[in-house]
Amino acid sequence: MGYSIRMRAAQGGAHEHGGKHISGAERLVSKDTLEATAVDLIRRALNHSKGEADFIRLTIDKIPEEQIKYIPALAIEHYDAKDVESGRKHALEFLQQAGVSAQAATSAMQQLLELGENMRGALLIDAQTGERLDKTAMRGIRVTKMDFAEPSKAVQNLKLQGYTNVHLHEALVLASKVLSAPGVVAELCWSDDPDYIVGYVSGNGRYHRISKMKPMASELGGRVFFVKTGKTPEEISEIIEYLQEQVTLVSTPE
Repeated sequence: MGYSIRMRAAQGGAHEHGGKHISGAERLVSKDTLEATAVDLIRRALNHSKGEADFIRLTIDKIPEEQIKYIPALAIEHYDAKDVESGRKHALEFLQQAGVSAQAATSAMQQLLELGENMRGALLIDAQTGERLDKTAMRGIRVTKMDFAEPSKAVQNLKLQGYTNVHLHEALVLASKVLSAPGVVAELCWSDDPDYIVGYVSGNGRYHRISKMKPMASELGGRVFFVKTGKTPEEISEIIEYLQEQVTLVSTPE
């Protein structure tokens, strides 16, 4: 038995009432660590590079063991891009290696760059045509209910590899869950945090970490999930349901 705890924070009111997104995070924890985790997430919302939140929502659900799915962590590969242009070029190459067409990869990249404001979730894109498949407008698809199966051990193993940033820890969990969804072949993402310019492409069982995917101080970020072409509306609904509701624990990265 465990608990899913999710935090969303905004400035200027709730997200759905036009508030500016400040921070979001979630954990799957035991009852013993639930209170301490809640405090940590609140502190994160109140001490963020995008500003101090005046709206914070915590959602806590008890999760029976039989509802949990266990999946492997993606292998991490790091690419040190000399500049943003180089980083985005390699992102497109990694996407094509994962089975995304050049047309769909370029279209998705352009859609993210032209958003003008951050979405709350991700775009769902056909991996061949580049067509958007979800009907969620600026809300997008939010991936929830996930964590490392052994968080302390996972963080320690990542530190031994030189990865100490909490952004990577959380992104690796999310990317691992996304690629485990039926029909998803790749993901493209970069953060909306102004002081974190790293992004990634996941595909073929790998998390390609790219050191420069946007200019420093930019608050625009986003993510795209690429889905095998030809999926029916019912299959698209199943993918979205999995991403949003399936409780998932990720193995410790080797």
